[in-house]
Amino acid sequence: MQAEVLYHCEDEIGEAATWLPSSGRFLWVDIDSGLLHEYHPETGRVRDHVFPDKITTIIPVEGTDDNEVWLAMKDRLVSYHLKTGVRRELLTLFSGMPDFRTNDGKRSPEGRIWIGVMHMKNHRETGALYCVESDFSCRKVLDRQCIPNGIVWNREGDKMYYADSGRGCIYRFAYDRRQGVIRSRQTVVKAPEEYGVPDGMAIDGEGFLWVAHWGGFGVYVWNPETGRLADKIEVPVPLVASCAFGGEKRDVLYITTARSGLTDAEKMCFPSSGSLFSVKIK
Repeated sequence: MQAEVLYHCEDEIGEAATWLPSSGRFLWVDIDSGLLHEYHPETGRVRDHVFPDKITTIIPVEGTDDNEVWLAMKDRLVSYHLKTGVRRELLTLFSGMPDFRTNDGKRSPEGRIWIGVMHMKNHRETGALYCVESDFSCRKVLDRQCIPNGIVWNREGDKMYYADSGRGCIYRFAYDRRQGVIRSRQTVVKAPEEYGVPDGMAIDGEGFLWVAHWGGFGVYVWNPETGRLADKIEVPVPLVASCAFGGEKRDVLYITTARSGLTDAEKMCFPSSGSLFSVKIK
């Protein structure tokens, strides 16, 4: 299958693909530009919300009308209302570390927030994975990570999958929902170099991992039980960053892309880099 441009833009790092089911909207960010994009499928229009700092992760807030989301900024977690524009700081994740920023993150099935922190230049085991509890206490779960990235849970909520882009691997952990503890790490995917590196990730009802591959021109569908590639969604740009299922039947895959690090010649060769793509899943 081939993804097509849904909305042309020039995001430096388009990330954090997020579907809001109650209102049928799709959100994503341009990390370095501090932009939160809000796409309305019924009109094809995009509203941009501008922030004075980097945004890396979008967490929908359960039990709301889909207008409140939590955003991971460079070093903190904030609440933001899409209609009123009201912002409220929830938690400072770290301080005194100007060379670090948050990266990908997700809410676990029982409500904890899991989020990666990475060094912006030195990716050699300088990152970490954190867990934020319901009382906003924060604990480090994994140390010596390279580029902590996509996180998803299976339907039963007893397995967590997590990508470290710096190592080109996707790991599976046994997940204890009661304590928010991960155990028994296994490498389920080691991406060949020519595939690029695993970045943002979604999971389908059958447990297959749909993984955006930075440098890989596509979303790769992995069977975590066998470690084998099951399918690939072709995307006509190299830097594919994140993906999420959306639409009324969850049969549309939204895909964000990036331009950061491309040469001028590469930008001319791949002019849709940084745009939002989509594909209807059959």
